[in-house]
Amino acid sequence: MWVRDVMLRDVAVVGPETALRAAAEHMWKSRGQLLVVGDERGIYGVVTTRELVFGAEAQVQGYSVGGVGDLASLDFVFTHEDEAVEELARRMVHTGARRAIVIDGALRAVGVVSPMELARPDVVGRASEESFPASDAPSWTGTSAG
Repeated sequence: MWVRDVMLRDVAVVGPETALRAAAEHMWKSRGQLLVVGDERGIYGVVTTRELVFGAEAQVQGYSVGGVGDLASLDFVFTHEDEAVEELARRMVHTGARRAIVIDGALRAVGVVSPMELARPDVVGRASEESFPASDAPSWTGTSAG
């Protein structure tokens, strides 16, 4: 299975200087729970609903929040549509990334993959016991196999 088979395609991209209210409107219109923060120079991060709420609360309390760029999380990896989902999942676990931004040949964001997309039954169902040899039990089990 490939990234193109599981990615969310309608990703909204906003500039780092975008005001929180405008970003919330973009998020609402795209019906997504995150925005990619970027411009013609590159992609800077992602902003989730949670970060927008915390940013709005910070503004109410008098903290300076210039735009969504101040809230952008760097907790992501880049991928492309032709990467195997299994390889992307390994990279995300290895780096601790919570999101993958799918980019095209022009380095523009064309999609996003989150743990939710990786947890779909048709994706998880592809994993098998063969993925973990008896001598190499997954670390989360707390036991050793064999």
